[in-house]
Amino acid sequence: MRLNKLFMIGAIALGLVACNANDQPEVAQNETNSYASITVKFPKGATVRALPGDYNPNGEWTGRDAIETVTVFLVNTGKGVVDYNSFSKSSFAGIDANGILTPNLALKATAGENIKVYTVINGEAGILSTLKATSATGFAAAFAAEAAKVASEVAKFNADKTETIMMTNDKDDYAITVDPAVTEADALAGTKNHVLVNVERVVSRAMLTVEPATGDNWTVKARIAGVETAIATVTGVTYAVGQSNKKFFIMKKADYATPDPAYTYVPTDATAWAANNNFDYSGLADFTPAQQWTYNTAGIATPLAAEATSKFVLPVNHVVTETDLTVARAAYKKGNTTYFEIRATFVPKEIDGETYSGGAETVYLGANDNKFYSTRAAAETQGQKATEFKDGVMKYVLWLNPNSLVATVAEPNPMVSPTVRNQVYHAHIDAFLRMGLPNNPLDPGDPNDPNNPENPIDPTDPLKTDVTYLSVSVKVLPWTIHTYKYSLTDDMY
Repeated sequence: MRLNKLFMIGAIALGLVACNANDQPEVAQNETNSYASITVKFPKGATVRALPGDYNPNGEWTGRDAIETVTVFLVNTGKGVVDYNSFSKSSFAGIDANGILTPNLALKATAGENIKVYTVINGEAGILSTLKATSATGFAAAFAAEAAKVASEVAKFNADKTETIMMTNDKDDYAITVDPAVTEADALAGTKNHVLVNVERVVSRAMLTVEPATGDNWTVKARIAGVETAIATVTGVTYAVGQSNKKFFIMKKADYATPDPAYTYVPTDATAWAANNNFDYSGLADFTPAQQWTYNTAGIATPLAAEATSKFVLPVNHVVTETDLTVARAAYKKGNTTYFEIRATFVPKEIDGETYSGGAETVYLGANDNKFYSTRAAAETQGQKATEFKDGVMKYVLWLNPNSLVATVAEPNPMVSPTVRNQVYHAHIDAFLRMGLPNNPLDPGDPNDPNNPENPIDPTDPLKTDVTYLSVSVKVLPWTIHTYKYSLTDDMY
């Protein structure tokens, strides 16, 4: 679901000092013969998008952003001048109850017509250095260029539960005519030399919650002789996010397309996919306990605000101008789509046909009888293959933004799962209806065990295939909040 990642902070007028030509030889010496003010606005509402992917929106969330720095560039191509300045958090008091970043700041400016305005909030140091060293004639291209960074370099969770996230203009369409000899007071008043700029976060955000446990655990079911039977209990649920992008456009493309090579990459061979370097899997090193929460479509902001961490990803999408999902489906494969990995620790109710009351341990699940055994040999004696679950851990893979969870023969949903910046994607698990998987083959560091039956996740497969395996009930969201109700049923994969 898409959470509108744009949030209202209101207006701030920012002061820019002249840049020194000796320090920045590529940028012309400023004349700074006037003052200007900029209103930086963090919109709450979702913007209209050409990209398919605003699935199941469910309200908004203002976020919990920390504003560490604000950098504004005034690009005067007529005079070949770039005025800029960065303000640290010591320059302002923070965001008030009305969403205003205070106090207002004035900026020095060079008079001229059609001066473009660019704003960067919490800018990454390397990106800011590049922009500050860019001439007026090349600035628009530099601001629209791609940056080779991963999510952790442009977004972080802070100890005080705030989030420091890089944000930029939502479009290259903000211009101002800077009149000469405008005073600082007039600029601050907004009567002259003033422009409003909308900004948005460059990352997406992901969160997973789980329905409160009955007692201390959740029940896992299986079909045994055609009857739904409880075979295990889940004692802990953690999650992480994988297959994020390794690049982003400093200012988003109008159609929300993401940079190559991830944008056009379609895996066709599992071995070649395992060797590709297009995606960021560093998030899989950080698993977080899922909050227990009773799902409420009107109250999603509650677990968002209560999170003890944050999961950020750089958007991944494909063929964003294709509106026919049947056609777009060919571009979305399991090996090029961002996902949640869920790790659930479970305890069998029986092992080797005997009631079991111990803790999590390595067990073998019979492929035919759905019973647990202490050894592979014991399971295979029953004339079946067996899957090893090490230390009582099973895994699930969920897409962040599936277009639909209602599948038919004609529409084997989900067909696509695009992610875009400034969205919160939230999945809520309300039931473990089937066992998960012993490993996540969409993690290059988690290969299949050749002694286990074939894992149903192939990176070259579409998001929805005819292979059946597991089930979990899930509801998914995004900063607009998107909400999904997931049923991870037998035909999920």
